[in-house]
Amino acid sequence: MANPSFLRKKKLGYFSKTVFMANILAVLALLLSYCASFIDPRDFWIIAFFGLAYAPILLINGGFIIYWLLRKKRNALLSLSAILIGWSFLNNHINFKNKNDKILVKTDTTIRVMSFNVHLFQQYDNKKNKFRDETVEFIRTINPDVVCFQEFYSRIRGSKQFTKALQEEGEFEDFYFEPFEKNDYEGYGQAIFSKYPIIHYGTIEENSFGVNRIIFADVKRETDTLRIYNVHLRSFALQEEDKDFIQKSPSEQVKDEEQTKKLGRKLKRAFTSRSNQARTLVKHISKCPYPYVVMGDFNDTPMSYSVNLLSKNMNNAFAEKGFGWGVTYFGILPIFQIDYIMSDKRIKIDDYGILKERLSDHYPIWADLIY
Repeated sequence: MANPSFLRKKKLGYFSKTVFMANILAVLALLLSYCASFIDPRDFWIIAFFGLAYAPILLINGGFIIYWLLRKKRNALLSLSAILIGWSFLNNHINFKNKNDKILVKTDTTIRVMSFNVHLFQQYDNKKNKFRDETVEFIRTINPDVVCFQEFYSRIRGSKQFTKALQEEGEFEDFYFEPFEKNDYEGYGQAIFSKYPIIHYGTIEENSFGVNRIIFADVKRETDTLRIYNVHLRSFALQEEDKDFIQKSPSEQVKDEEQTKKLGRKLKRAFTSRSNQARTLVKHISKCPYPYVVMGDFNDTPMSYSVNLLSKNMNNAFAEKGFGWGVTYFGILPIFQIDYIMSDKRIKIDDYGILKERLSDHYPIWADLIY
């Protein structure tokens, strides 16, 4: 006797079989991206690439779930299970713990910190602008006690020193500007501005790479001292031709073998360099006698080995008090979180925000801390 039609298994056609095979590859790629958080790129750098590509891979798996829900619901479990396995990783990218969308008035019990890669005060679209004036307005609005700038530019002589102007306009008591490169009149590098006295400062020379380095300052707040680390980890150093190549279709990329190898070498150098820098910072922190805050442009995503190594024994401000998808960089693809504020476990994260203003290619980030 023939089986009723509703008991017959519906076989997949050629197209759906092809989709199923592609789905398996997407799941494998997603699982490999999870491994990037704990496998040192110095041992196997290719795995770090999957971590970098986590967001696109996640979206692709989401697309497969939608397809199979329309075609054959049971197969949707393939990508859904892979996503659920990495749920903790997803929480590092998207968060709904803090529904507040306003910058609250700072209380006397908190210290407000801010980090901003200002890209030498060159607006991302290269149009003429009042970037510096708008930065001063940001400072007035947010009213931070401590600000860390990466790729900071200022005259170092004469009447047009932006360091002095910002100190006055932002009502900062002290600042530490450490140019990576300078001449007799101007310089650029990293800066820390503080409304509290800076009693000690320095640069971590080990594993520095030009402008990509780590500086620190100890600020005195009443009877307490807090160490501030301003972090700018190794960038990919992508040129315009590299950015154009990345945005091409995979079929076009495969044809350009030379450019593919060149890009691969840049990725490898950056991944391994950031691992070395993160280890150097962890070693420096282990000797720190004060509570500490680490913030800046890490040039890496929450899936990366370097970010996970640093955040292992720290509070991550976005993970504690963030809201939405934590995008802080929109240069090539507006999907990456590469700027962070982290703190010693002795310091509580009270609030956090990302200012969605497109001045630099990074968004400014801020947090309120209690210690």
